[in-house]
Amino acid sequence: MTDDPLARTLVKPRVHRHVVKTLAQRLLGGAFQPGDVLPPEPDMCADFKVSRSAVREAIKVLDSKGMVTTRPRIGTVVRSRHEWNLLDPDLLAWSIELQPSAELVLSLIEARQVIEPAAARFAALRATAADLAPMEDAFARMSKAKQSLDFSTFNQADIDFHTALLRASGNIVFQQLSNTIGAALAYSFRLTVERAREPGASLANHGEVIERIRHRDSEGAYASMARLLNIAIVDLGLSGMQDNSRQL
Repeated sequence: MTDDPLARTLVKPRVHRHVVKTLAQRLLGGAFQPGDVLPPEPDMCADFKVSRSAVREAIKVLDSKGMVTTRPRIGTVVRSRHEWNLLDPDLLAWSIELQPSAELVLSLIEARQVIEPAAARFAALRATAADLAPMEDAFARMSKAKQSLDFSTFNQADIDFHTALLRASGNIVFQQLSNTIGAALAYSFRLTVERAREPGASLANHGEVIERIRHRDSEGAYASMARLLNIAIVDLGLSGMQDNSRQL
């Protein structure tokens, strides 16, 4: 460990990322519960073998994501989980490496059920050929990957398809959500590997969405995207959870 400013500058990106990610995953994994106080700075410095400035910068990042707060004479306290910014792309990406939560995946898909059909409707009304091209490219890669049973490539192309749809909507807010939706899809695919009966079975439905958009059928595009997301819930075995939540 060193407090030399130049040395800290040289190692900062790698060290900073490691400390932030490790602390975040400890919180996401339940090593610390809401209300718990994180170990004192000297202990975390020894644990990570980093300077105090590295620890403090990591805490600032977690604070900005709603996970912790610093209180005078108490220390760094874990916030209630409902205050965490679980849609933050970093948090979703770090969560992917942990056990996926069926409840979170269902919540993500339900949010997509509101957003993506509307995005498909707008895309049918507004998208140019250039806007549609990334969706068509993603669909072609999905088709090729399914034939070769390369589901890792299929899933990445699927993410590209849905993020391209949001961008093709012409809606600035939806376009800003594209990175979050992409991270949410990547998280969902962890559960897909465990639960889906036939990964890639929804390929034809993706093609239908493109056709509806290409033919300027806004209501058809909306309905096609809604069906696609309903299929995702069934394929993941989450329809029972959704039915139960509606009864509460």
